[in-house]
Amino acid sequence: MEASAILRNLSRSRARARLARISVRSVLAHNLALKLVAIVLAVVMWGFVASQQRGETSELKFTSPLVFRNIPPNVELAYTPVQAVSVLVRAQRRMVNSINPSQFQVFIDLGNQMAGEVQYELSPSNVAYLNASPPEGMTVLQISPSIVPLRLEETRQKELAIQPLLSGTLAPGFALGRVRIMPRMALVVGPRQVVDKLRALRTRPLDVQDLHADVEMPAPLDLPAGVRLLGKQDALFRAQITVTGNPTRVLLRDIPVLFENVEHEYKVSTTSLNVYLEGTGEALAGLNRGNVNAIIDLAKYPPGDYRGVVPRVVLPENVRVLEQWPIVDLYVSSRPVPQGAITRESGKP
Repeated sequence: MEASAILRNLSRSRARARLARISVRSVLAHNLALKLVAIVLAVVMWGFVASQQRGETSELKFTSPLVFRNIPPNVELAYTPVQAVSVLVRAQRRMVNSINPSQFQVFIDLGNQMAGEVQYELSPSNVAYLNASPPEGMTVLQISPSIVPLRLEETRQKELAIQPLLSGTLAPGFALGRVRIMPRMALVVGPRQVVDKLRALRTRPLDVQDLHADVEMPAPLDLPAGVRLLGKQDALFRAQITVTGNPTRVLLRDIPVLFENVEHEYKVSTTSLNVYLEGTGEALAGLNRGNVNAIIDLAKYPPGDYRGVVPRVVLPENVRVLEQWPIVDLYVSSRPVPQGAITRESGKP
C-alpha cells in the first residue's frame, strides 16, 4: 500500500511539472512576433541614447603662438609675418571644460629646411597639446592662416665696435670728458643680410642726468632684431664715464617762500630758505635773494598737516641746488580764504 501511494504521488508531481512547462511555453509563444520586435526596439533605443551621451561634442576656438623647432645651426629665421594662428578644435563636451588653450602649441619643424623663401603649410599634425598629440576625442578642424611665409637666411658672425648712447644733461658747470666701453668689441650672430649691414653696435641710453663726478655703470647693448650676442657676453659690458669742469658754488640766505593756488587758510613754519647752489660762475654771478625764490603749490596739498615739505627753488637751467634748509612744515585748514585776501608773495594769507 505504501509503495503504491508513493507511486501515485510521484506520477501526480510529474503531471504538474508537465502542465507548468506547457503553461510557460504557451505564454512565451503568445504574440511572439510582437515581443521580439519590442526587445529589438529596446536594444536599439538603449544603444542610441548611450551613443548620444558619448558623442556630445563642442567646438573651441583660440589663438596659439607659433613655435619653431629644430632650426639648423647654420640657418636663421630672418622674417615671418605670422606670429600666431587661430585654431578650431572639436572635443567631447566632457573634455571641453578641462581644456586649457594656453597648453596648445602650433609648431613648425625647420629641421630639413635650407636658406631661402618657404611657404610652410600647417596641418593638424602641427598642433600639440601638453607637448604631445591631441588626445583621443579631440579633433583639429581648422588652422588659420594655414600657410605661413618664412624667409630663412644663412647665419653670419661679425665682431663690431660698441658706441655709447648718452641720455640727460650733466650737472651745471660740468662737461663730458671721456666715455669708455669695456670691452670695446662684441661678437654677434644673426641673419646674413642683417649682420652684413652693421658697422657698429650701440648701447641702450646711459643716464648722465646731473652727473658731476666720474662713474662706472653697466652698459647693456641695443641689438637689432634677430641679432644676438655669441656666448655669454651681455653681463660683461660696462661704461666708464669721466667728467670735467670747475663749477662755482654760492650760498644764498633768506630767499622768500611763495605760495601758489591758495584756496584755504594755512600756516607754515618758515617763510624763507637758505640755498646752496652750484653752477657756472657766469650764471651764479647774477643771482641774489631778490631774484631767486622758492614756491609751494598749495593745489597739491588738500586740508591736512604736512611735515618736511620741500619747496621748488626757481633757477636757471645751468644752476642746481646742492642743499636747502630749514625743513618746511605746513598746515592747511579746511576754512576757505576770502577772495582778494591772497597775494602770491606773502608767506601767510
